[in-house]
Amino acid sequence: MDTLAGGMQLFLIVIGVDMVLGPCLTAVIANPTKPRRELVRDVAIVLALQVSALAYGINTLAAARPAVLAFEVDLFRLVAAIDIQTEQLQSAPPQLRDIGWTGPRTLAAVKPTNSDEIYDSIQLGLAGIHLAALPRYWRNYDEHAGQAWDRASPIAKVLNQQPNLKQEIDKIASSAQVHPASLRVLPLLARRAEGMVLLAPGGRVAGMLAATAPQ
Repeated sequence: MDTLAGGMQLFLIVIGVDMVLGPCLTAVIANPTKPRRELVRDVAIVLALQVSALAYGINTLAAARPAVLAFEVDLFRLVAAIDIQTEQLQSAPPQLRDIGWTGPRTLAAVKPTNSDEIYDSIQLGLAGIHLAALPRYWRNYDEHAGQAWDRASPIAKVLNQQPNLKQEIDKIASSAQVHPASLRVLPLLARRAEGMVLLAPGGRVAGMLAATAPQ
């Protein structure tokens, strides 16, 4: 999840900047010949800068958090909170309007049927805004799990190409309480990486894996 969403990289950048900012600025302003009042003032400014940088970093992490895992036609998309068109949330089914903070919510993003909406969705897609980021097209995943299952490929195909993933796949299967051979897979597109979603029989989401180069 961290690899797919890029959250760990952002977290490390935030911590790194905050840890470097304070000591570096303190070293610059530190001068034993300064009057105590000036030194206290300068240290207070450094602390204020650190707090501001940390607040900005936390806000950035919150915006970049993976909020939605959406089944879209024949793949899944992991959508960050900042990419969701929040002005459309009231158009989503009531139970899907809260994108939450505890992890991505699994749902389905359905294709529009109205000709005007089809045209609009094509234009938005060309601009990089996909159905998964448009709450008015969100639907309960359980109603579309069978479709996802039908579109998915057998896990054996992945293992034939990337046998190095067997241990991770076995772990996901064990957690989902299914036999590894019963899993199927669909592509997963995220902001910073590609991967795959593993489905248990019936289309239940069992887990996610980041893509790796075949060995």
